[in-house]
Amino acid sequence: MPVEGELLGNRVVVARDYDELAKKGFGEVKKEGLVLSLYEACYLLERGKLKIKLTGEEIDPEEFRRRAEEVDRNFLVKYTVYRDIRDRGYVIKTGFKFGTHFRVYPRGKKPGEAHTEYVVQVVTEEDVLEPNDISRMVRVATGIRTKLLLAFVDSENDVVYYKVERINL
Repeated sequence: MPVEGELLGNRVVVARDYDELAKKGFGEVKKEGLVLSLYEACYLLERGKLKIKLTGEEIDPEEFRRRAEEVDRNFLVKYTVYRDIRDRGYVIKTGFKFGTHFRVYPRGKKPGEAHTEYVVQVVTEEDVLEPNDISRMVRVATGIRTKLLLAFVDSENDVVYYKVERINL
């Protein structure tokens, strides 16, 4: 039976019956309930685990994605990576505070149980990565004792991951 959440700008809040989702590493428990990122909410909505309401009316996955794109014009390409990593059994969270798109925890672990294993930057075929950008991302990853993954999404929505590390000779 899906739980119910309310779309509030750039997040979805589930006020009750969210314990099972929280145990699986979804969202962040706060005083108003379980706060889900747009990526987490979309994932759960597509899988029938969540119903999302906006001003009291239920919205379907297509409407939700449209609204998410209004918040982040690159939502769909980033969501492609989110879904791929989550389907591989990892807990994935937004990486805003680390200056990347996502942070990924070791398989079977969630925040509070383990340190971030990877930070992920999503890149499309049209994006141009300058050497200074890559250097900055590697420095940030190294500074927080994690690894950088560049997630390249092609025009067919296939994802290829590249691990980028600094080598000391």
